[in-house]
Amino acid sequence: MAFCRYLTWSSILSAVLAAPPLLNQAQAGGTQRPVGTSFGVPGSSSKFDYVIIGGGTAGLTVAERLSEDPTISVAVIEAGGFYELDNGNVSQIPAFYAKNFDQTAAPETIQPLIDWEYIIEPQVGLANRRFHYSQGKTLGGSSGRNSNIFTRGTKGYYQRWADVVGDPSWAWDNILPYFKKSVDFTPPDMARMGVDANISYDPAAYGAGGPLHVAYSNYYQPMNPGLIKGFEALNFSYQPGFSSGRMDGYGYLAVTIDPKTQIKDSSETAFLSGAFNATNFRVYKNTIAQKILFQGTTATGVQVETAGLSYTLEAAKEVIVAAGVTRSPQMLMVSGVGPKEILAQHNIPVIVDRQVGQNWQDHCAFEFQYKMNVEGNAALEGDKQFLYQATEDFLQTQTGPLTNWGGDILGFEKLPSPYREALNQSALTELAELPDDQPEVEWLIASHGPQMATSSYVTFTPAILAVTSKGTIGLSSANAADNPIIDPKTFSSPTEQALGIQIYKRLQEFVNATGLTTGPELKIGPRGSDADILAGMKQTGLPWYHGVASCPMGKESDPNAVVDGKGRVFGTKGLRVVDASVIPLLAPGHSMAPVYMVAEKLADAIKKDL
Repeated sequence: MAFCRYLTWSSILSAVLAAPPLLNQAQAGGTQRPVGTSFGVPGSSSKFDYVIIGGGTAGLTVAERLSEDPTISVAVIEAGGFYELDNGNVSQIPAFYAKNFDQTAAPETIQPLIDWEYIIEPQVGLANRRFHYSQGKTLGGSSGRNSNIFTRGTKGYYQRWADVVGDPSWAWDNILPYFKKSVDFTPPDMARMGVDANISYDPAAYGAGGPLHVAYSNYYQPMNPGLIKGFEALNFSYQPGFSSGRMDGYGYLAVTIDPKTQIKDSSETAFLSGAFNATNFRVYKNTIAQKILFQGTTATGVQVETAGLSYTLEAAKEVIVAAGVTRSPQMLMVSGVGPKEILAQHNIPVIVDRQVGQNWQDHCAFEFQYKMNVEGNAALEGDKQFLYQATEDFLQTQTGPLTNWGGDILGFEKLPSPYREALNQSALTELAELPDDQPEVEWLIASHGPQMATSSYVTFTPAILAVTSKGTIGLSSANAADNPIIDPKTFSSPTEQALGIQIYKRLQEFVNATGLTTGPELKIGPRGSDADILAGMKQTGLPWYHGVASCPMGKESDPNAVVDGKGRVFGTKGLRVVDASVIPLLAPGHSMAPVYMVAEKLADAIKKDL
């Protein structure tokens, strides 16, 4: 689904591309603070109260919250730089999101300045295919690269989280203030969308005045009436957004986007600019954290390397690992915290033996493409006139398809009758372990199509949210600069495969009800028997970049838990993990909003521990 690979974007680039706003700090008259003050000097060892490994979604949120206290000094180590400078406008313009997530393993599809270039292990459940598993190597992390969909999960999911951790502070009513704290919400601007649609939402679910914009695209996808028709024909109820603790039904998407400019918002644009206003904050960009340093079991700092210069950043209070779901477990393991068997393979001395990297989970999605009888974003690929008009709309009025990642409407459900009755008893037993309000299937629909499309296409992407398989993050070497071994084991459990077969059958009912498609499905074509359907699902399935639980939160007595309810690594002192890796259960929906919540909550816990 790569967008505009061979088209010239000079008109967009010249008008949109600029240095990140936080780099424009010098003031005319009065107090002046040079831009460079906020950046660490490579090769010069220094000491801070907190050293944060990773400047991604969680890392920058925590950094900004800690730097609000002028008595606290904070350093952030980030392997990448600014995506606005390293990736053109691809990470800024919503419609170009898909360029960040081309999952083919071809090297030319990967942008090395902002991506870790992961090629995961062959996936047995996906016909032994390998995938590019995109993860942001940039300030803002994957929040600067994703579709910016903002969903939170259900009340029952968070109650289950609280029960697993043995900490009621993770229940819905207690975490909702942290969800709201980040957000500055703007309702949909129907006048700028140019249509007479009724997009309702729950204003009580959102916050105001936070650093992170949550708003709506100024483009109403022409396929929306057909999708609404389809959802209602399948007895989906309308849900006013997916941020109130309920997810059963269909509704419109809120996204992290600046409502005025329609440029994507990330932890870099939202939180880093605030941290840069603090005199006690430094970023070490394009810098690799090599390992955490210990005295006994107490973390004392981080050995880092910038362009061949090796030096040390000492931590007077804590080292905070926020390197993401793949890199955080790797950092712990190369530093001596992890399964002793894995550490022994690489001659790494064991500081703490915990099951780091052994319980990773991610959703499994399936893509089905059809030609569509209304206009859509797919035409940005090959229709130069369509792209030209979309460019003018974006630049002049901040409207049109470039303001939209490709879709407006989501649906969530537990698999209904008669499909549910076709599941075997083993699958039904596993699914019964989920909370009553937690959906098993997501329906994501985008007006994307094949590369260089010259007509309209629609991609239906049902995803399994009730994942029962568990993947692993392993070490390829003791060097943190080498990529870890990633094996999500996607679509490998019998329950997931049983669900997949029934999802395919449900898809046929949904597609027919929308009235949007013309002709057959283009990726795997019609399927007959259950065995034939399963074979097709393995050919079109893919991991979905929503990974969690590679350093899961839990009780110390739980052998699979790595951190406690405050993110503190068991068996150590002065070491904490704060990112998606600590989320103990795979959330229904998209993982970005829960990661912001975790960062806000654990930043508050760190301040209270002072």
